[in-house]
Amino acid sequence: MKGIDMEMSQLYKELITLKEGEHKCIYESNSKVKVTVTHTGKFSKHDYAVGLIIPGQPEFNPTHIRLLIDLYIKRESNDKGFRTLYQSLEEIYNGNDPTTSKDKLADMNFPMHLDEAEVNLYVAQLLMIEQDLNFGPDGERKSKMNPPREYLMRFLRWVAAGDTQIDRIIFAAAGRKYPAPNKYAKPITYD
Repeated sequence: MKGIDMEMSQLYKELITLKEGEHKCIYESNSKVKVTVTHTGKFSKHDYAVGLIIPGQPEFNPTHIRLLIDLYIKRESNDKGFRTLYQSLEEIYNGNDPTTSKDKLADMNFPMHLDEAEVNLYVAQLLMIEQDLNFGPDGERKSKMNPPREYLMRFLRWVAAGDTQIDRIIFAAAGRKYPAPNKYAKPITYD
């Protein structure tokens, strides 16, 4: 989207100004998938839902579960490509603009996937910002994670580690019975 700086800190400032019920397209992928936000005020006064508009389909709201499953099947179908995607997710976690990573992912083939890798970057960034908004200093609830987006990032790292079946990861992420293990507070390194 033109006019919005896509680094996390700048996009955070933009998203915090969403008005009640406001709907906005934040990104559009090379294949014309639109990644949107809609102010909901559900968990905090600044809460929003992330949306996807795939050409020819109605808009829907992807969750962190969709992202985790998609990353898992990408890792299973192209581990080398997944490692590049994972490094881009770490860069986004650290505040970088996801559009700077999309070109290195453009020609990667993931035989199994739900969304293109570029869309994964955009959705992950928006879900991370949502965590920071809802559970950070400006949120009505406080996270034990600092920054709050670490909660989601630990699950992304758990998938990246490849040491657990997806069932266990999804059970933990969906049931919110427990966070991802503490060992995923740090980035995964590959040999």
